[in-house]
Amino acid sequence: MIKYLIIFTLILFTASLAGASTDNFLVKENIFNESDVGFSKVFVDGFGVNSNGFTLILRTYERLQGTRFKTLLADVEYVLITQGQVIYSKKVEQIPLPAETDGTTTLSHHPHVALEEGKNYTGIARVYLYRQGIPEYYLTSSSSFTARNDAEITEVFGDGIGASATIKSKSMVPLNARIIFTLKQGERIIETREIAAPSIMSNDKEKTVNILWSSNLNEGTYMVSVLLQGRDITVNHDKIFTVEKKTFVANITNQPVNSKRSVPGLTSILAILAIFVLIYRRRS
Repeated sequence: MIKYLIIFTLILFTASLAGASTDNFLVKENIFNESDVGFSKVFVDGFGVNSNGFTLILRTYERLQGTRFKTLLADVEYVLITQGQVIYSKKVEQIPLPAETDGTTTLSHHPHVALEEGKNYTGIARVYLYRQGIPEYYLTSSSSFTARNDAEITEVFGDGIGASATIKSKSMVPLNARIIFTLKQGERIIETREIAAPSIMSNDKEKTVNILWSSNLNEGTYMVSVLLQGRDITVNHDKIFTVEKKTFVANITNQPVNSKRSVPGLTSILAILAIFVLIYRRRS
């Protein structure tokens, strides 16, 4: 009997210890989740990289559980690699990740390094989360791409003398393309002019190129069609313009055929000289 009582007492003692351990574990877990860290995970909802730069979408809540978390600071390191060699690396520090309505933050980064058209590159984004004021490595996302030209025509102008087009690059590959101006009146093509596009990248300002028609245009309505064409680019931009009727203003002065042209102001100068001569003579 005493033997069974001792065994029963041991079982109760062990169970109480297990319960205490479980309670302590749960308390520690709750303290961690409610600490100044805000949450234990950041999720990558999307990552992409191309010739124009990086796009990273971070989610600061668990979508399946619908749990939302506090604002957090993060560092993001952006890296470009080609043929095993790092050609660009930049860390953006102390980026706030707010717990907004949808819990996501979209980050963009544009490296200022020239890329080679047709070459393969790998983009990497390393995320560091701040814990007790110190950034600690958390996760990495990567994606590969082939560098390509990309640009747009932002403005076109035409008149009776010529035309112009403003080009904006959207790639860190130096622009390699042609600009073709086609002048039309109705369905009839009047003239076509072709020039090289400016060699610019996405970190350059947009540039305007100009051409002149072979002759001045007569009165009427015209269309100038501009085509930006390259290896990976085909962009069109059309613009209608009107050439107004030319007005000439003539100022004709009737003069005798054999009359001599007078120098403007000469008569007044001679009169003043005559007055000075008369005054000098009187004083003498």
